[in-house]
Amino acid sequence: MPKRPSPTFDIAKEPGDQMGNYIDGSVWYYAPNKVAPIIFAALFFISGVIHIIQTWHYKSWKTTFLMPLASLLMMAGFIAREVSAYNIQDVGLLIISTVMLLSGPPVFAGANYFLLGHALYYIPYLSPIHPGRVVTTFVGFDLIIETLIGTGASRMVNFKLSAKDRNVGADLVKSALILQAVSFAFFVSIAVAFHLRAQRAGVMNKKMRAVLTTLCVSSALIFVRCIYRIVEFFEGYTGTLYSHESYFWVFEASLMLLVSVLFNFWHPGRFLPRSNKIYLSKDGITELRGPGWADRRHWLVSVFDPFDLYGIFTGRDRRQDFWN
Repeated sequence: MPKRPSPTFDIAKEPGDQMGNYIDGSVWYYAPNKVAPIIFAALFFISGVIHIIQTWHYKSWKTTFLMPLASLLMMAGFIAREVSAYNIQDVGLLIISTVMLLSGPPVFAGANYFLLGHALYYIPYLSPIHPGRVVTTFVGFDLIIETLIGTGASRMVNFKLSAKDRNVGADLVKSALILQAVSFAFFVSIAVAFHLRAQRAGVMNKKMRAVLTTLCVSSALIFVRCIYRIVEFFEGYTGTLYSHESYFWVFEASLMLLVSVLFNFWHPGRFLPRSNKIYLSKDGITELRGPGWADRRHWLVSVFDPFDLYGIFTGRDRRQDFWN
């Protein structure tokens, strides 16, 4: 009988079956399911192809180009997981699958950043911040987070490294996931504030309701997944969430598939204009073409002050109220 790992985060110890029982020699800890990865890979492939067709049909590449990419990243992760299920001692396959599946959800989050930015351009007079700063700020944060996750995950599952080095990788992933949760919570607060403003202003027409409802629901699903990953990594390699594969299929695979399919049914390209210069008038019905809400600052200034705090305090943003 193989010795079960002690309940610590010493991930270099021996890696159970899908019900949490230890399987000798498995880099997954358990024996991975061999059917579910095929199903999810196929579903994400179908969803991703539909995203490509929809994005091409609605000519919405500027807003929705990340949606097919996220779906295909998830598909690649599940393909690697399926191959690994037949090679449970192969560290390389575990690394590929882990990195791909950890990268997909932040890309879905990035798609939401572009969507909210476009929605703010559409109703600029209710925007809590400059629409262009949504993408530059949160995508910038996510690039840093993705780098930390990729570096940490590759070290964490590399059984050739020492326990100390692998735990450093786990700590990197933990830190990155916490940063991701804080950043995304801030993003969601901006989206909710905008939603409430649109409702109070009486401009929440059917199109905007579909866009903002889809945005809020998908963001909630991504946030729940983020919390799941944080708890999983803090519990450690022998914790309940990691050692029981069923949690992964519910809180990672299923939630992200729901996000992808949600945007298939309510694709933003159906509801928002292609140009950021077209905005909704205050009657909530008429669409007008304006000069667009441009950030005329030097690009270096916008990097260090993405929210233009100086402009907010001095009223510079308010002097760009072209909708009046």
